[in-house]
Amino acid sequence: MKIAITDDNSQDLLTLTEMIRHGLAVLGYYDNLIDTFPSAEKLLSVWTAGKYTLILLDIYMDGMHGIDAARKIREQDKDVRLVFCTSGNDFASESYEVGAQDYLRKPVTEECILNMLKRLEPQVCEFSRFATLPDGRRIILRNILYTDYHNHIVTIHNKKGKAVQTRISQSELESLLCRDSCFHCCHKGIIVNFHEIVTLDENVITLSSGEKLYVSRRREKEIQNAYAVFLFERMRKEIRE
Repeated sequence: MKIAITDDNSQDLLTLTEMIRHGLAVLGYYDNLIDTFPSAEKLLSVWTAGKYTLILLDIYMDGMHGIDAARKIREQDKDVRLVFCTSGNDFASESYEVGAQDYLRKPVTEECILNMLKRLEPQVCEFSRFATLPDGRRIILRNILYTDYHNHIVTIHNKKGKAVQTRISQSELESLLCRDSCFHCCHKGIIVNFHEIVTLDENVITLSSGEKLYVSRRREKEIQNAYAVFLFERMRKEIRE
């Protein structure tokens, strides 16, 4: 899991980092990368969409406020989890406008951090799950748009970053991806991520990237039924959250 913590108070920054690291360990997450920044400007100077799973931002900082930094982040990254840490409630409404997942009042306690991580765990896990390719590389499942197979080479087309190629059979790839209900083979040699479908119109799939995929005639009903179940389950999950 990749996490960024931003606070212009060095002691608060250190304390938050230690609490986050401890909370993750309690929940069983040990292989984490935590980057710390003394200002929003420093964070934004190295940040790119998809780089972090979770970003914690102090609101009241010298220079750019945390809310303004969050707005810039949200312009390019709709998936990253945002959490604000602050000593007041002045920006509570703005935090929801930028899609913040939590709002922590200072002084923050270990119990508060642990509860926040527990609340975020289902969401963070979804965007952190990966599959390991035969060559040892890891791919974030939620980042995949679709895959296509040709001459024993699979090309994995990603939402963020360049396409990845690896030598693997189509059956092995299906075993790797399609055990997850959001991945389905829509055509010979093509696996689509249901999360990235914008429209499914009979035998044509339009993806969030604007690309179009075709559903083979023999798979039309199977894909339509599976996608309907996927949408229903996603709606139930959103209602519970």
